[in-house]
Amino acid sequence: MQHHDAGRLDAAEASYREVLVADPGHPDALALLGDVANQRGRPDQAVALLREAIQRRPSMAQLQHKLGIVLAQCGDLDAACTAYRAALRLKPDLPEAAFQLGNALAFQGRTAEAIAAYRRALATQPRHAPAQCNLALALQAEGRWEEALAAYRAALALEDMPEIRAHLARALMATPRLPPDAAARVLVARAIAEAWVRPADLSRVAIALVRAHPVIGRAIDAACEAGPRQLGARELLGAATLAACCDEPLLPALLVHAHGSDRALETFLATARHALLQAATPPGDEAFLETALPFACLLARQCFLGDYVFSTTRAEQALVDALELRVRDANGRADAPSAASLAVLGCYRPLGNLPGSAQMLEAAWPEALRAVLAQQVAEPAEEATLRDAAPVLTPIAGDVSVRVRQQYEESPYPRWTRLPAAAPLRLDTYLRMLFPGADLPVGPIPGDDILVAGCGTGQESVDLARQFRASRILAVDLSRASLGYAARKTREAGCTNVEYAQADITQLGSLERSFDMVSCVGVLHHLSDPLDGWRALAKRLRPGGFMQAGLYSEVARRDITAARAMIAERGYDADPPGIRRCREAIFADPAWKALTTLRDFYGLNECRDLLFHVQEHCTTLPALARTLDLVGLRFVGLAVDPATAHRFKARHPGAAPQDLVAWDRFERDHPETFAGMYIFWVHKPRE
Repeated sequence: MQHHDAGRLDAAEASYREVLVADPGHPDALALLGDVANQRGRPDQAVALLREAIQRRPSMAQLQHKLGIVLAQCGDLDAACTAYRAALRLKPDLPEAAFQLGNALAFQGRTAEAIAAYRRALATQPRHAPAQCNLALALQAEGRWEEALAAYRAALALEDMPEIRAHLARALMATPRLPPDAAARVLVARAIAEAWVRPADLSRVAIALVRAHPVIGRAIDAACEAGPRQLGARELLGAATLAACCDEPLLPALLVHAHGSDRALETFLATARHALLQAATPPGDEAFLETALPFACLLARQCFLGDYVFSTTRAEQALVDALELRVRDANGRADAPSAASLAVLGCYRPLGNLPGSAQMLEAAWPEALRAVLAQQVAEPAEEATLRDAAPVLTPIAGDVSVRVRQQYEESPYPRWTRLPAAAPLRLDTYLRMLFPGADLPVGPIPGDDILVAGCGTGQESVDLARQFRASRILAVDLSRASLGYAARKTREAGCTNVEYAQADITQLGSLERSFDMVSCVGVLHHLSDPLDGWRALAKRLRPGGFMQAGLYSEVARRDITAARAMIAERGYDADPPGIRRCREAIFADPAWKALTTLRDFYGLNECRDLLFHVQEHCTTLPALARTLDLVGLRFVGLAVDPATAHRFKARHPGAAPQDLVAWDRFERDHPETFAGMYIFWVHKPRE
């Protein structure tokens, strides 16, 4: 046992076999040898050993429980349920067996039975936080939202752990309607500020609660009824409104960490920005600005995060120009510009563009403005230094690669603030969790070397670095501006296992390094010929390695494809003024309403990526199957949420989860399924 506990599996296996030589039917040795086989990735052998142990000691509930766990890992959920029930007959107060039974039933879509199993586990062990959390998941699957949210809160109260936070956040995202009360606002604010999931994923539910706020909701309605820029500062932003916007946590969390992706909220924020600008224009309203400074700082951070997507009039731009001149003049004298003037200017233009902006960081400012200066001055300066430090691995080849690089130099995508915590995992553990029962290689799956091909601003590389902490990660991108952002956020996250470099994916075939895993999500469809990228990455993937990829769905992006054609026909330029004009036209035309529900529509760089990209291909699942055949990769599975997996199984009960033909039929029946992308995994067989 000492060898086993210390992870010395060879020595442990040898010692157990010595016991079996002396006593061929020793049940404990058989069971422990089964544990070793399972840890070595030999589940079939583990099942055989455990069954033999049970024959020798049929009254031991723990052996049935262990057998159930291994059978579930093999994907034989019916047999696993039988084993768990046998364990519970032998020992009715075995909470882990009831918990695992609930898990197996839930995965089969038998949620009512799963709920009963989880409640049985909790009856024996009331402080079993995972059982409480999975009970909530099962209740959620049955549409019992109020009970599900109560169960999630109970789980979080038992153990405040990242997995429970993430499940609760996803439930908040999926809930048809949260009660618009203070408790819900505090909960969602906490989920955003602490990044229980990616903060942007919670923007929809946060906006719904903000708009339902009795004070902020009235201000939003007033701005929409009057029209943009029609209300003055004191008329729109009275004391009660400012207090509701700043003193309660929800709107500040949303403005700092995510886009206000809603037309009505954007109208309110754009009107508030204009009202603050008017208050800062001589003769000005200094008393109001002093009171409104915290809100002005929040708004400046939101505007920077969205790359100043709000439209402006010529008259408004003239006022901004005049404000910038006053700030520059004050900055050149001994007396510094006022905090309010800086905050208002930061709502329209990055303060880091001002001459002498670095010196502003040394002055004593209110804390709210210091956060604006950190975002708009200090962080971009750090990115510029890191951008220049990234080595060049390959040339940038071809007109399309050059134009794509230029787009992301001008418009790094996306800006982000925080990512959810990630529990450390091995690649084989992760894949077996993601695709239980899939035909994965027997034994450990190496994950020492990972390539992120097209890392953008670093969300994925930081996620992988924190999840696979023992891995060495190379993250490459065309854009040095994106690499600078990614390197800063990686340093901020404390990750030391990532290196960044500039490279063209199509040229990576000449790279001397090879990798156990490649991740290329949202990139291949922006190449001149995606097949060139597939071939280059397949060449860099080691035999036995795995690749995660993400591609645009032809079915799901029909509206976007039509919008891109409209943009080309009308000649909107892919620069900030052109994107703003296009957005206003889309807002004004009900035929394009579906586009205004998309989160990326509400950030300038995001909207450019969404609708103005210099190169875009869409595909279908049958076309993907043909591509994988051409490059010698084997499809493993689509990464879909459990609800989608259950709907697919119900619609195509005889189809394997890896059946791309069945998934294609499913998508055509449910065209919104892959609205983001197809996210999937492939495997390079050993030669």
